[in-house]
Amino acid sequence: MKKLLMLVLLLLGITAAGAGYYLFYYAPSHGDVLGLNALLGKTPPPATPTKARVEQTTATTAPPSKPVMDYYVSSKTLPIRSQPDEQAFIEGQLYRGDKVSLLEKSAGWGRITEYFVYKQGEDPKAKWIPLQGLVVEKPVITPKERKKTVLDYIHSSDDLGKYEDMFFKVTNTLLTSKQCKPEDFEETGGWVKSVYYEGKDIYFVYCGGLGRVNKIYLDASNGQTFRSKEPSL
Repeated sequence: MKKLLMLVLLLLGITAAGAGYYLFYYAPSHGDVLGLNALLGKTPPPATPTKARVEQTTATTAPPSKPVMDYYVSSKTLPIRSQPDEQAFIEGQLYRGDKVSLLEKSAGWGRITEYFVYKQGEDPKAKWIPLQGLVVEKPVITPKERKKTVLDYIHSSDDLGKYEDMFFKVTNTLLTSKQCKPEDFEETGGWVKSVYYEGKDIYFVYCGGLGRVNKIYLDASNGQTFRSKEPSL
């Protein structure tokens, strides 16, 4: 009888240990498969959030991405206007491949300068460009396209038929080095032969202004450019 009682107590101990392991270790991680929590009126502990749920929470609370404000000009020319209006005065031009940073976007237009008051009593003004004609990635310009573009700037050069390759090479160098802008060549249609260097094929263009100090000369015989005071007549 004593042995039977000890056996019963041993079985009860094993059962209690198994139930404790199930309730406190197995069920919190794998779910209450046997339903003992409901039977005992016990509230199960909150489940640990899974990796997927943590990633989802992180994704929903991430800060919004900033709008794209840096672009390149994709069209051949892009007018700069005094207002976001196609009828507004043209302040200048941008050219294909030029990089621009916008300060504001509004109804298909981008503002590229701060607001300024030019005259007392007038509304502040800024410079605007149309968003159409802008791309995020810098456009690829082939050598053939580049040559055509540059020759369009200097299409009225004196003796162009004789020195086309020379004029193109020097003009392209002046543009890429930022010594001149396309509008400098468009002002005169290209290179003008100098009357001050009689008997020599010397040509000039104005870059950055129309004064003597803005003249850049080209000796077409050797491709050298220089700035010099004009000799007296």
